Amino acid sequence: MLELIKYSLKNIIGRKTRSLLTILSIFIGIAAIFIFASFGIGLYAYVESVAETSGLDKFMVQARGVGAPGLDDTFSLDSSDLRTVERTIGVAEATAWYVKSGQIEFRDTKKYVFLAGILPERKDIALVEQVMGVEVIEGKQLKKGDLGKVVLGYNYQIPDRIFPEPVQVRDRITINGERFEVIGFYAEVGNPSDDANVYLIEGDMKRLFGGDVGYGAIMGSVFDASEIDPVIARVEKNLRSNRDLEEGKEDFFVQSFADAIEMFKNVINIVVGFIFVIVIISAVVASVNTANTMVTSVLERVREIGVMKAMGARNEAIRNIFLFESGFLGLVAGVLGVLVGWGISFIGGIILDRLGWGFLSPVFYWWLHAFCIGIAVGVGAVSGMFPAVYASRQKPVDALRYE
Repeated sequence: MLELIKYSLKNIIGRKTRSLLTILSIFIGIAAIFIFASFGIGLYAYVESVAETSGLDKFMVQARGVGAPGLDDTFSLDSSDLRTVERTIGVAEATAWYVKSGQIEFRDTKKYVFLAGILPERKDIALVEQVMGVEVIEGKQLKKGDLGKVVLGYNYQIPDRIFPEPVQVRDRITINGERFEVIGFYAEVGNPSDDANVYLIEGDMKRLFGGDVGYGAIMGSVFDASEIDPVIARVEKNLRSNRDLEEGKEDFFVQSFADAIEMFKNVINIVVGFIFVIVIISAVVASVNTANTMVTSVLERVREIGVMKAMGARNEAIRNIFLFESGFLGLVAGVLGVLVGWGISFIGGIILDRLGWGFLSPVFYWWLHAFCIGIAVGVGAVSGMFPAVYASRQKPVDALRYE
């Protein structure tokens, strides 16, 4: 067996150009598969972490057809809607927040970001933190009476993310012409929009936008997560009654976090489906190239095969020589593809994280490495099967006469 392996490796090395082109055809596909798969798995991991952090017992009421809650002046929720949700059977607690776009200024640099106005009670602030999946990592949280104070998203601490210079606790920023003191920073969420939010108390939100400003969204939790669907149905019914709307003509929608996560997973499934198509195309192209290489190798070595069979080599040994060669080429291509794919994904993850898109970072599981290498070896072995069988069936007399 060792002699056959040495013989196979000698033939692979002796045909460097052809072997390298075969490796390259498999390598490119494996690297692409690894890159797309690692980022796709990273998205799945992010969704799962959101589900664990926010909890599947949560739901949200928003305007129908509006991308960002609170930005459509034709729709708003009010305190009566919040009371309606709170009094619904099965709802454990509920809160609301204001969402508006505002101009902020720090050291002569101006930006437009989302302002999140939260109700001042401790339970309201705690529920918002649970839904957003964040906690204060520096400074302190807002509390009742904290007028003229704000807590900022994570990106304000990083130079050039929002402002050229990082903002620090006790710095002052200007929002729509009004001065505010920074008292804390939230942990990183992983996307530029949420990590650029400015959080302030309800009183300041009304001072900036008028006392009749409405809520952008209502968030709530249920006592029993397994009963969330019927609770949501009751919330919808009660809100229709409170807003005097007919069924089917709601200007709002109620969505559980489980449904929102499921929708996000469906989007990821499309990405995974795209990866699967790439896998198929890459495998077909690589198989054709590898099969072409092995067929040519067999035709060039027909006389050698005749000599080996004349010396007593069995069909199985001849077949294994060519299977080993094609499989070995696949193995080398797979290892190189995984190494290069890992390197590109790793660097891409660092770049995305520095740009504030940390939730898009790739995840590297050991089985992904093994899976990609396995595909490469499988492609090589399968594409080399026909040439290997053809070589093993050569008759010694005919092979020795082959020109």
